[in-house]
Amino acid sequence: MPVKPLTRAKSRLLLDDDERADLALAFALDTVDAVRRSPLVRDVVVVTSDDVVSARIQIEGVRVVHDGGQDLRDAVRIGASEASHGVIVVPGDLPCLSAEDVTALIAASAGTGGAFVPDRQGTGTTLIVLPPGATETRYGPGSACAHRDLGLVELYDAPPTARQDVDTLADLDAAARLGVGPETRAVMALRDLEPELSAS
Repeated sequence: MPVKPLTRAKSRLLLDDDERADLALAFALDTVDAVRRSPLVRDVVVVTSDDVVSARIQIEGVRVVHDGGQDLRDAVRIGASEASHGVIVVPGDLPCLSAEDVTALIAASAGTGGAFVPDRQGTGTTLIVLPPGATETRYGPGSACAHRDLGLVELYDAPPTARQDVDTLADLDAAARLGVGPETRAVMALRDLEPELSAS
């Protein structure tokens, strides 16, 4: 799981720096919790250069690897190189993700030789499941098409909670409607974001 430094995370959220950092950390904590509770996940490796993230994620069953400030693709390679079995790459901004989602997606990817989950818009990518030894991803603009070209199978039936990453306030609104994890919910309530953003 790659996690950006909190000072640079979620720059498209039109909030002040402290709010953005608090939300980015909360997203990561909720995402880690969902992944580590899946019975099909043996180890969780968080790749980050942020000391606050490292300190908060020092929990049982989670390892933190320093990435030296590399970009997303390099961070994924670093994390995948730590594994001796198949890898599920999970961005740290999926606050709606559940352990059941993770388990179902790993099961759905079995026998594919690699699979990916498109984001809510269908153009980007959230999770990727890679077979043992594979480390290449093509995150970035238009990554869904790039991952198809790489030969990864698109998991069309992935639940909305696994497709809902958060980059903008509209994404945060959509995530709040789906239901976010406890860390994100607490920050939204503390920052008076939840009543405004999740109003119908």
